[in-house]
Amino acid sequence: MSWTRRGVLASMAGVCGVSGCLASPDRSLPTAPTGRWNQSRCDAQKTAASDVRVPERGNLAWDGGSGRMLSVVADQTVYTVDGDDGLTALNAQTGEHRWQTALGLDRDAGEPVGVSGGVIDKQLLIATPGQLRSFNTSDGDKQWEQGLRGRASSISTTVLPDRQIGLVDFTHRQKYYIIAVTTESGEIKWRDSALRIGGRGLAVFNDHVYVTGTSQTGEEVLRCLEVDTGELIWQQGIADTDRYSTHVCATSGVLIGEGADITVYDRGDGTQRASVELPHGRVRSIAVDDGTAFVLAESGLAAVSVPDGSRQWSLSRDPTRHFVRGPPAVGRESVVAPVFMESLGCPAVVAFERIDGARRWHYTLGDDFCGTIWSQPVLADGAVFVDTSLHNVAALGDIS
Repeated sequence: MSWTRRGVLASMAGVCGVSGCLASPDRSLPTAPTGRWNQSRCDAQKTAASDVRVPERGNLAWDGGSGRMLSVVADQTVYTVDGDDGLTALNAQTGEHRWQTALGLDRDAGEPVGVSGGVIDKQLLIATPGQLRSFNTSDGDKQWEQGLRGRASSISTTVLPDRQIGLVDFTHRQKYYIIAVTTESGEIKWRDSALRIGGRGLAVFNDHVYVTGTSQTGEEVLRCLEVDTGELIWQQGIADTDRYSTHVCATSGVLIGEGADITVYDRGDGTQRASVELPHGRVRSIAVDDGTAFVLAESGLAAVSVPDGSRQWSLSRDPTRHFVRGPPAVGRESVVAPVFMESLGCPAVVAFERIDGARRWHYTLGDDFCGTIWSQPVLADGAVFVDTSLHNVAALGDIS
C-alpha cells in the first residue's frame, strides 16, 4: 500500500518488521491498564480522546469475551457481551472473568443486536432493544430496569456523572426518541420525539445536548436541547443525511463532517462558524483533543486545527479503496486508528504520532482473523482494546 504525507513523510512499508503480526494470546499486559473510557467515544462530548499513554508496542496480550459492546473500560475492567448474550466484566490486564450476567437478548430476527453501555460511578448502564438496565459494576447485580419502545444502537448510551443522568436515543416505527433518566432509580426526567430519523448518537457540552436527524419537514437538522429539561434551545439545518458524520462537541463548537468538509457550528445559537475542506473524500469520523481534530476520511487521515482549519499533517492513500472503520482514538502522544493495509490484504490497528503522523506500530489481523475491526480502538493507560471480526476483544500492549 502506498501512503504519502503532505508536509512530513510517513511510510507504511515493512509493516511486519515493526510490530503487530498476530501472536499467541493469553498473556497478561505488563501493568494494570488505568484510566477511564466511560462510554462510546470516551466521554459525553464524544471526543474519542483520553489523557492516557498509548503503549510503545501494540502486540496481542489476550483475547476473549466478545466485542459486541466494546465501548467501556473503567476501573481496570473491560465490559462486553459474550456469545451467549451475557454481560461480562473482564480483568483488563489478564482477560480473566470478574463476573457475568445474562441479558436474554433476542436474535431471532437475524439482525445485529445493538448493545451500548456507560459507566457512571459504580453503575453500568446497558441499553439493548427494548430495555435500559443498570448493573452494579462490582458484581453484576441488576439495580433497576426501564423499558424502551424501540431499538438502541451501539452508541446509544451517554452518561453524565456530574448530573447523575443517563441519556439514551433509540428508534421506533420511523421515529427517533431521546430519554433522560436518573441513574439512581431509572426514572424518566424527560423525553424528546421531534425527529423522524436519527441514530448518530448524542453529544453533550455543559448544559446542552446536541442531536442530528430528520425533521418532520424532511430537512436534516442539528438540534440543541437543554440537558435537565429537554427543552429545545435552537435548530439548524445541515447537509443531507448520506453526507454528514457523527457530531463531536469541542471548545470551538459542534463539529460535523459534511461531505469532504468539517463544519463548525456555534454551540450557543447554531450559526456556522467555519468550514474546513479536507483532501481525502467524505469525512467518516472525527476525534478532537486540545484544539486539534483528527479526521478519518474515505482515503486518508489528517490532523487539523479548529476552527481556523490549518492542516498540521495529512496521510493519504489510493482514493479508489476505502479503508475506514472509525472513529480514531486519541491518547497523550498517539492517535490510534483502524485502517486497511493493502500490502497485507488485512485490516490493521495503527498508532500514529500525534505531532506529525509518523507511524509508531501496527497490529495486523492475520490469516485466522482476516476480515474486519468492528469497533473504534478503546484506550487505557498502557493498553489498546479492539473488537475483531470474530467479535473477540483483543488487548494490545507493550509485550514481546
